[in-house]
Formats: sequence, C-alpha cells, structure tokens
Amino acid sequence: MTLRRFRVAEDSMRPTLSPGEEIVATDSRVPEVGQLVVFPHPGHDDFWLVKRRAAPPMPLSHDLAWAVSDHDHGVDSSRFGPVSLASMWTVIDRLDDQAFTEACALLASEETALATVIETHGMPLFWSRPPGFPTMVLLVLEQQVSLESGAAVFRRLEEATGGVTPETILALGEGGVRACGVTRQKTGYILGLAELVAAGELDLELLMDSGHDQARATLLALRGVGHWTADVYLLSALRHPDVFPLGDRALQVGMAETLGLDEVPDDDELTILAEPWRPLRAAAARLIWHAYLSRRGRVEPEHET
Repeated sequence: MTLRRFRVAEDSMRPTLSPGEEIVATDSRVPEVGQLVVFPHPGHDDFWLVKRRAAPPMPLSHDLAWAVSDHDHGVDSSRFGPVSLASMWTVIDRLDDQAFTEACALLASEETALATVIETHGMPLFWSRPPGFPTMVLLVLEQQVSLESGAAVFRRLEEATGGVTPETILALGEGGVRACGVTRQKTGYILGLAELVAAGELDLELLMDSGHDQARATLLALRGVGHWTADVYLLSALRHPDVFPLGDRALQVGMAETLGLDEVPDDDELTILAEPWRPLRAAAARLIWHAYLSRRGRVEPEHET
C-alpha cells in the first residue's frame, strides 16, 4: 500500500484541477466510476496522466477501465482506448482509516519531526464526527473554550432536548438553550442555524458532495461560523485531507513543541511551516494534535464511525 505525490502538468482536468497543483494517489484501492485517477501514459514512458474513471461507451473486460478528461480538449480514452485497471491509482479527496495511515507514513518519510511523533506517541486513532446539525452545534459550543467544556454543554443540550436537532432546539427556545449554560451570543448562533436548516435554506448533507472551496464558502456565510469552525468541520466531519485550522491554540502550541521552536507561531508563520505538508495538512494537523494531547495525558475526541 503506497501513497504517492503527483503534480498536475496539464489543464485537461480544469476546473477540478489546475496545472501545478499537487495531488496524492494510492495504489491500495480500486477506483470507482467518477473518481479521479492517475496512471502511466499509454504512449509515453515516464509520464503520468490524471483523469477521471468513467462508465465506458462499450462493454469492457473486468481488468480494463475508461478514463476521461474534465476539459473538452483533453487527451483520454477516446483517443488512446481503455486503460488497465491495475495501473490506475486512486486520487485521495477524503480521508478514512486506510488513507490516513498511508498519509501519515508519507509525511513521516518526509518530515523527521512527524516521524518522531509517531515513534514517541504511536499512531493516533482516525477520529471523525458525523456530518450534520449536531456537529455544527458542538463546534459552535467549542469556540474559544476547551473541548471538554464545549462537550459538557452539548451533553446538557442533549439531555434537555432528548436529541439535538433543529426542531428540538427551536422548541427549547432561547431561554431553554441559555439554561443549559450556552452564552447569549452562541445561543443566537445555534438558533439561527436551526432556523436555516428547519426551513430548508441550509442542507448540510449536500456539503458532503461539495468541493473544499464551495463547502468552506457555504460554512463561512453562516452567522457565528468563522474560519476555525469551518475548517474543523471540513477536517472532522467532511474529512477533507488538506485542511489546517489556523487559530487553533492547541495546533499552534503543538507545532512549536513538535518542531522545537522557541516561540509559538502566529497564523502567518503556521501557514508557512505547514506548506510542505500540502495536500495532506489535515493528517499533519491530526499528528500534531495527537502529540499535544499525549504530552498532557489527554486523548483525541471519541472515535465516530
């Protein structure tokens, strides 16, 4: 099982991918129809193509696949024919347990400090949170407080509502939400979010199929959702591989500890330091959080499936 870096050289996959953009692909899984793939050019040695696996226009044997460009003028199977399925590497656009393990191995092979995290503290669990309204509420509650404090308030909301949904939150009302220990400002954010979802003006489920930029823009347009909240939702609920939540204090301190810096980096410095880890910055962030928590005898959030 190998995860490998590739750099896009041509514009045949616009607007999905642009020339110069770096991607990662694995040989450990068979790509599904619709997924981005990388494979050796059938007619040129030492040159790889990035395409999308598509339904073939004619029946193919089980060991062959059809590859297309997103751009009308790209060279693909319409020119060079079917491609060996075994030669296709699947581009990673979401992390799961296996992809995360492969991502950590790749990062550790390139960055001594991250390799030391794994050697010292072991591999972290690949934790995630279910996408949807309850996770958005939890992240709002976690803003500018400890994870433990935010989780405690969320549990009180669960007890008061019998289950955090837009309908139960709206039925609880401002007074009921405030009685659970939620600040006035966050109460307004949560009720506003509940109203949008209940009215059908916001469908959080659709974000699962949205690209990184579109999903992030949708989240940032919500009242009470800033860059940290949007990025942590992208990382933990949507499992995007290249998210690095700037403004996260544990990440800032953890970066200084992991890299042996004299001072805690600010957001600009954090961006520069994390640049070599593209497009797997979410995996790097998870390793740094793991080291930060392990040094303090704490663990990652409960693993969700």
